[in-house]
Amino acid sequence: MFLNLFKTRYVVYLLLISITGWFLFTFLQTKQSTIMYQYFIEKPTSYNLERAERLAASIYKSFKKEVLSPSPEAIKSFITKYNDIPFLSVNFIYEDESGTMRSVVEDVNEADILNAEYVYPVRYGNKEVGTLLVYDINKEYKKGLKEYTDTLYITRVFFALFLIFLISIFTYREYSTFIEGKKRIAEYQATHDGLTGLHTHKYFKDHLEEELKRTQRYHRPISLIMCDVDLFKNFNDTYGHLAGDGVLRTVGQIIQSNVRSTDIVARYGGEEFAILLIEADVEKAETVAKRVKTLTEKAIEVADRIKDSIEHTDIEVSQAKVHVTLSMGICAYSGEEKHGLEDVINEADSALYKSKEHGRNRITVFDPETKKFKELSP
Repeated sequence: MFLNLFKTRYVVYLLLISITGWFLFTFLQTKQSTIMYQYFIEKPTSYNLERAERLAASIYKSFKKEVLSPSPEAIKSFITKYNDIPFLSVNFIYEDESGTMRSVVEDVNEADILNAEYVYPVRYGNKEVGTLLVYDINKEYKKGLKEYTDTLYITRVFFALFLIFLISIFTYREYSTFIEGKKRIAEYQATHDGLTGLHTHKYFKDHLEEELKRTQRYHRPISLIMCDVDLFKNFNDTYGHLAGDGVLRTVGQIIQSNVRSTDIVARYGGEEFAILLIEADVEKAETVAKRVKTLTEKAIEVADRIKDSIEHTDIEVSQAKVHVTLSMGICAYSGEEKHGLEDVINEADSALYKSKEHGRNRITVFDPETKKFKELSP
C-alpha cells in the first residue's frame, strides 16, 4: 500500500513539475520572441550610419554654440541633455589641475572612453580644454541586446537546472528501486532455501521460538509436522543428485500447496521438511484440551493429504516415472507446560522416527497428555 501511494505521489509531483516547467518555458520563449521582434526585426529604419554621422556633427556644433564657457556645470548640463538621443551617447573628458584625465559622465571606464566613434577636440581660444566624445552605440539596440542575452541566459540556466533536477529524480528513483530490489532479494535469500523456495532451517526455528512464546502467554496451541522423504539416499544413488533435487522441489511444492498461507513450511535439512500450523480454527473450542485435540486433527488431515498427494505424484527421471513416499511425525503444544524450542522439535522428530521404524510412508502422532506415540494406519 505504501509503495503504491509513493508511486502515485511520485507521478503527481512529476506531472506538476512538468506542467510548471512547460509554462515557464513558454513564458520565457514568448519574452525572448518579443525582444527579438522589437529590437532586431522591428528595428527603426530611420537609424543608419549616415544619420549617426550627421547627428554627431550636429552635436559638436551645438556644443560650441551652447557651451560658451568651459565650466564643468555647463558641460555636464549639455552632456545630460544630449544623452537622451536614442541612437547616440555623449561624453566629455578633460584633465584636472593634477593632470588626471576626468570624465563628465560618472561610472565610465577607460575602455568605453577609447571606443568612441566620433572624437572632437574642444578649444576655447588657443587652449584645448577637453574632448567631446560621441558614441554611435544605439542605446535602444544595446538595451534590447542585453535584455535578450539575459533572458536567454536565464532560460538556459533554468532548463539546465530543471533537466538536472528531473534526471536526479529519475536516477534516485531507479537507484532506490535497484537497492530495494537487491534488499528484497537478499532478504528472500536469507530466509528461503535456494532449491525448494521454502523457508530456511534458521528462519523456521526463529519463527517457531516466537510462536512458542505466544503459545505460553495466550495458550493458543500450535502443531508441528516433521516430514522426511523415505530412502532418499538410495534414490540419489540410483538416479543421481539432479533427480534428487527434482524430488525435493516437487515435495516442497506439494507441501506448500496443501497448507494455508499463514502456516510456515521450511526445508529443515537435506530431505527433511517442517510444517508449523498455527491455530487452525481451534479458537472455537472451549477448553485448551479441546483446542489441542482440534488442532491435532487438523494437522493429521493436512499430513494425510500431503502424504497421499506425494505418494501418487509421478516424478519423471530419465524418461521414466518414479514415485517417492513420505514419513511424518506430528506433535501439538498448548503452552501449559514449560516446553522449550528443542523439546517441541524433539517430540515431532521422535514421532517421525517412529514412522520410519515401523515401515515408513506413514504418520505418527505424539500425544502430549499420555506422552505416548500413536501410529496411524498407512
